[in-house]
Amino acid sequence: MNKGLLVLAFGLMFSLTAQARDPVAQMTFCVTDDLGNVVTNASVRVSTFLKWIPGEGFGRDEYYSVEDVTDTNGVVVLEMQSVKGSVSYAVVSTNDPHFDNPTQMNISGIDYYRTVGGSSSFTNAVKGKWQPWNPTVNLVIKKVLNPIPMYAKRLRNLHPPFQIPEYDKAIGFDLMKGDWVAPYGKGEIEDFIFKMDCKFGDGMTSDRYQMYDASLTLHFSNDDDGIQPFYVHPMRSSTLRLPRFAPESGYASNWIKTAYVHKDESHFENREDENYLFRVRTKRDKGGNITNALYGKISGALSFDYEKHISFTFYLNPTPNDRNLEFDPKQNLLKNLPWQAEVQEP
Repeated sequence: MNKGLLVLAFGLMFSLTAQARDPVAQMTFCVTDDLGNVVTNASVRVSTFLKWIPGEGFGRDEYYSVEDVTDTNGVVVLEMQSVKGSVSYAVVSTNDPHFDNPTQMNISGIDYYRTVGGSSSFTNAVKGKWQPWNPTVNLVIKKVLNPIPMYAKRLRNLHPPFQIPEYDKAIGFDLMKGDWVAPYGKGEIEDFIFKMDCKFGDGMTSDRYQMYDASLTLHFSNDDDGIQPFYVHPMRSSTLRLPRFAPESGYASNWIKTAYVHKDESHFENREDENYLFRVRTKRDKGGNITNALYGKISGALSFDYEKHISFTFYLNPTPNDRNLEFDPKQNLLKNLPWQAEVQEP
């Protein structure tokens, strides 16, 4: 046999033998919707690292996947060999009329929001089986129930960046106009009142960063307006990241975030899982009952920097006292937005 062919054949046999010896992982998945109903015929896919393939740059990783659908109890058991005992999983969409929709999928004629899924790492292998053997994983997917028109705008990663007009001055922002109030913009009602304070230090850090102490505060026009945080990681959640309905209580009337860069230390308060729910334009009757309020959400962080840049993505339900926060991206009430400011997620 040709020496080159012999080496190739030996390498192939070694690869196949090594893969045959990889321990097996087994997992049971139970898929339900967010109302507690089991989801039948949902495709669940599990993927694991297979091998590294040398090539251009750093080469590429190759993964192996298995997939099957849930039974009438919303359950499916999947088994696969795994080199390292680390797997990722998700409910996926196959033969779906929404295949080109990044936020929705269809299962047996019912529309759901796409979900990122999750991952697991097994601890050790015993007699060729990754441990713990056959754990149960509950996967919850959210139904598309009542998407509505809302005022929504993305004010992050814009070019040029979105800015507060002045330092050390309270300036109102109108959510229905998507702009600062006059004389800084076309806004008329101060839904959010931002104030950015910044004191610059003398000189630069050793890494050539400007030294400063800064803060961004948020206040509201009405006593019962307010904001509250809601923490959920964007890479471990549904495309409908936040709750369907805003809560009736729990809103704080002010909010503050600080940041600084000093000679030997720095501090920033942003979190990857940061989101917010808010209430504005709130009115009460003489008996103390709320008669009018508009509810909304901020998806992702509300962040800033010392150069007056502010970054956030907001949604506002325009119907008084309606706490529904399920947005229909095809019915944005803010028109003629530049593509960077468009909101595509519900």
